[in-house]
Amino acid sequence: MAEARPRRLLATLFARFDGSVLHVAPPGQPAAPLQMPTAAQHRRWAPLLGWCMSGAVGERGPQTRLSVALWPAQPGSPDAALIEAFSRHLDGSHQLLAAGGALAGGWLRLRVKACDVAWWRPRRPTDPWDCGYVVNEAAARDALARFRPRRATLMVAMGWSQADLDDTLAQLVRSSAHWAHPVRWLVVQGREQDLPVLPGLGGLPLVRIQPLDTER
Repeated sequence: MAEARPRRLLATLFARFDGSVLHVAPPGQPAAPLQMPTAAQHRRWAPLLGWCMSGAVGERGPQTRLSVALWPAQPGSPDAALIEAFSRHLDGSHQLLAAGGALAGGWLRLRVKACDVAWWRPRRPTDPWDCGYVVNEAAARDALARFRPRRATLMVAMGWSQADLDDTLAQLVRSSAHWAHPVRWLVVQGREQDLPVLPGLGGLPLVRIQPLDTER
């Protein structure tokens, strides 16, 4: 056990973003220019942030390893674009932009990596996640079977079929027993009617999330 811990720390130290599974930009689209989020965006994605953080931050102890939510939005719509902005917020890109300059950005990256290897430290709401879109292709689905999160991770599935979602999430449920970090799987569909009304996907409860009205 004592020998295994240094190996795990080294593996965590050298772990990188899993590009075989996650893509920064939505499928078939270029990445949007990075901009600081507005107050209205913060308000609209508040329910999404609450879902991600539930069972993922706070004191050490049991975590919700895998949770699935549905976000109704047409591809290319403002609500779909909000997901991309939220992902950049959650993965620390906005922190990096606000840091200003290469030196400050370098120190931020070092602090993030130091937090990754500090296994005893409770996760905090400001800790960057890995975030990205999972393309519904055979290679990506195969890579998911081997996926092990290096840190808390948000995966966005846009336009997936019911059958592929069920098969993939059932596999992730089996894999999650070996995870050290929580994963949040967000289904983005144009209409909720595009998915059958089921208790869940892959045997998991399905959380339904709506963006908050900016005028509230």
